[in-house]
Amino acid sequence: MRLPTTANVVILASNYNPSIVSREWLHRKGVFTETVKNFVFTPVFSLVENEQCSLTVDEARLQYTVKTVTQENLALLELIPRRFVEALPETPYKALGFNYIYVVPEEKCNLESLLSPKRRRLAQLLSPSYQLGITAVFEFHQFIVHLTISPSFGKAKQTGISLNFHADVQQTSDIVSRLALHAETVKKAESVVQGVCTNG
Repeated sequence: MRLPTTANVVILASNYNPSIVSREWLHRKGVFTETVKNFVFTPVFSLVENEQCSLTVDEARLQYTVKTVTQENLALLELIPRRFVEALPETPYKALGFNYIYVVPEEKCNLESLLSPKRRRLAQLLSPSYQLGITAVFEFHQFIVHLTISPSFGKAKQTGISLNFHADVQQTSDIVSRLALHAETVKKAESVVQGVCTNG
């Protein structure tokens, strides 16, 4: 199994109230019960984080980010945001997005065979030295998925693969049902990455 380098979930709302998201409120509501390393609490922005993850809230956006990506921490992408939205069921929600970013060695990304490009024509049009990328949009369950594959020149010789699973939502039950699909979105992201990477 290939884990993403970065993973987060974003939940947009018409009007969050960051001023209530204190450390005490998060703990009392059972939203964030893990050890806290850093905490910022202001009327317009709140942040709580530790070594593994961070939770930020402003007036329009909640973002929960896995900083240390492991199987166990990925599972929290569903759990922590679900606890949060269930603690604020009256909030008018707008959208939810899972974001996964993978970084793979350039030699393992085989877009030439996947796309079957006209190499000579591209070399004439661009330059003899070029790299291919992809931008694609597709449906998956209740999400619209934006896939971006970005090659790089230079010493790193890595390819970035980014997947955004987006769903429009209106209420808490919509959020909870989309969050429940988290494991499926991870599997789909992994299968896409495996499909474009030789040697898996």
